[in-house]
This record gives sequence, structure tokens and C-alpha cells, in this order.
Amino acid sequence: MRQFSARNPCGNDLLADTTHKRSELMSDWRLLAFGTLASLASAPGQTLVISLFNADIRSAFGLSHGDFGTFYMIATLASAAVILWSGKLIDRFDLRTVFGVTTIGLCLACFVAGSSTGPVSLLLALFLLRHFGQGLMSHIAVTSVNRYYLRVRGKASAIVNQGFTLAEATLPITISTMIAWIGWRQSWFVLGLIAAVIVLPLLLLLIADHKRRHGAYLDRLAIMEAEIRRIDAPPAQRQWTRAEMLRDPRFYGVIPVVLAPSFFNTGLMFHHQHIVASRGWSLDTWYVLLVAYAISSIAASLIAGTLVDRNGARALMPVFALPIAAGGLCLMAGGTDFWIAGVLISFGAASGMTGAVTPPFWAEVYGVQHLGAIKAVATAVMIFASALSPALYGWMFDAGLGVTTIGAFNVIFVIAASACAWVALRT
Repeated sequence: MRQFSARNPCGNDLLADTTHKRSELMSDWRLLAFGTLASLASAPGQTLVISLFNADIRSAFGLSHGDFGTFYMIATLASAAVILWSGKLIDRFDLRTVFGVTTIGLCLACFVAGSSTGPVSLLLALFLLRHFGQGLMSHIAVTSVNRYYLRVRGKASAIVNQGFTLAEATLPITISTMIAWIGWRQSWFVLGLIAAVIVLPLLLLLIADHKRRHGAYLDRLAIMEAEIRRIDAPPAQRQWTRAEMLRDPRFYGVIPVVLAPSFFNTGLMFHHQHIVASRGWSLDTWYVLLVAYAISSIAASLIAGTLVDRNGARALMPVFALPIAAGGLCLMAGGTDFWIAGVLISFGAASGMTGAVTPPFWAEVYGVQHLGAIKAVATAVMIFASALSPALYGWMFDAGLGVTTIGAFNVIFVIAASACAWVALRT
């Protein structure tokens, strides 16, 4: 006999629902593996990796902190502008085609970075790295998963986010060692070869059956459209266009909190060498404690993914960036290496929750039919934010402002942005 309770009035239905969700999650493990490895493969265009070349590039080209930050800002802003067009191509073309072109572009970017000889070629290299790595490769990883999964987008996004976390945990020490061993230019060539020889064939193999997956997705959309046309059917999810989303006040209410993690994480990682030195911290300790950053990111991502599937992404939007405020307090207080752990754990938690909360949010609120175009706007906003902070931080350092000021800015902005999101989603 079925047992009933106040917590579970449907008896075994809750257990069955949980089992079905777990089954859905693992039913397409190839897509999960593809998304996770694609997020890892975006690393050459991420600030975490480019920052490892910061001192060598500034020395080779005679640039100050502000100069290099400005170069980085220009290249990243150009990437943000272009991805408004290139990001929606995933709605029109086969995933395999879009991924293949993106990987070839990332490979080219690495070779241009290694062979750059002046300001123009350096600017071109930074643009290509940011657009094909941080922009399109990340966009492909999270958009594909959130389009083809339905009830477990939170967990799927959390799993894909582990690719970014794995890069954060392993690449700083690995690439720093490689730079010391073979030089910074040769290191870029190695990264380009890895993209061409390993990433491209391996990930194309994982999505070789994509035609079947996309066909099932189109069938699901057709059923949803048929439900909409039935007068006696309950309302199906509205499939917003990008233009409609841009007229929605909620979009502008959540944008400040969406861009906060990208802005502050990028500024922290891009200038980490200077921040560590100005605080009197040990750079070796910083690199070792990036493992704590990764662990914090993994834990926060998995917890947030579970909560998203249970309560919806909208419930977490006003709070997921708050750990950055705690990290800002640690930046303000830090005088010993103890505070490095506080900074990295806080920023890691925010990074993990960002990957688990924001991609499902766009699918949950605006639908999946135009998700590539919609997500491209969100990606462009995050890239725009990541463009500003290296330049802004560099100008502040050149002007003599310290890490304490930046920490205070972290705290004030994130609290205000979270309050703004809370108000927007209540209305």
C-alpha cells in the first residue's frame, strides 16, 4: 500500500521523480562530457591563463599595469561586441560545425599570441583568445547543455562548470612551470597544438551522434507549440526572442549581479601577481591555495545545481554572488597568508554558483528556442565586465590606490547588485 505523509503526499512519487531526474542526467553522458571538456578547453582565453603571461608580456613590450590592462580591455570589448552576432550561430548551425570552427579559431589565437611582435599583433592575439576561448567555447559548453536538458539543468550546468574548476586548479602551476622551462612564446604554441591535436578530435567524437539529440529536441519543441495552440491546455513555457528579452525590465534588474562575478574574478586573477606582492603574501602559497578555490567552486556548484533543480534558478539569483563580498572583506583585512584562503574560497564559491545558476536562469525564464541568441547577450555582458576590471584595476594601481580600496568596492557593489536582483524578480 502507498504510504502518505505531510512532507510527501504522493508517497513514492518523490522518489520516482528523483530517480527519473538522475536517469535523465546520465542518459546523455556524452553531452555532459563534451560540455565539461569544452569548458576546460576554453582556458587559453580565460583570464586565469592569460594572467600567467602578464609579467612576461609587459616586460617584452614595455607595458605598465594600466597599459596592458587597457590592451586587454580593448580586445575583450571587441570580443563582447562580436559575440552578439557569433553567439547566436549555435541556434542556426549544427553544434559540431560551430564547435569545430571555434576550436580552429582558438588554435590560431594561441599561435598568434606566441608569435606577436608588436602592439597590433598583441591586440589581435588578445581579441582572438578572448573571443574563441572565453567567449565562444564557454558559450558553446553551457548553451548546449541547457538547451538539451530539461528538468536537471542545474545539475548539468554544475557538472559542466567543473571544467572551468579543473583548469583553475591545475593550469596555474602547470603553465607557470612550462613558461619557466620553455619560455612564454613556446608555451602558447604548445597550447595551440593541444587544441588542434587533442581537443578538436576528442570532442567531435563525443558529439558524433548529435543529429539524434537535436532531432529529439525539435520534437519536444513541436509538442510544446502544439500545447500552446490547444485552447484547453495549460500554458506552456513562452519562448522569448532576444528582442523581447531586451524589453523585459527583469533583464536589466538582474544584469548587475550577473556581471559581478565576471568583473571581480577577472580583476583579481588578472592582477593577482601585483595584489599578492602588495599584500606581502607568498605567490607560491597563492598557487597552492588555488586548490582551495577549486574545491570551494566544486562544492558550491554542486549545491547550487541541486537547489536550482529543486527551487528554480530565480530563487538563487539574488544571493549567488554574495560570497564575493566576503572575499572583498578578506582583501581589506589581509596582511598574512592566512587571508589568501579566505579570498580564494570566497571567490571560488561565487564562481561555482555562477556556472550553476545563471545558464539555467536564461532557459527557465526565457525558454530554449532562442537560447543561443539570448545567452549571447548575457555572455557579451559578462565579457564586457571582464574587459573593464583589468583596465580599471590597472589604472587604480598606477594611480597609487591600494587593494583595500578594491576590496571595499567588491563589498559595496555586490550587496547593491544582489538587492537590485531581488527587487526585479519580486516584481
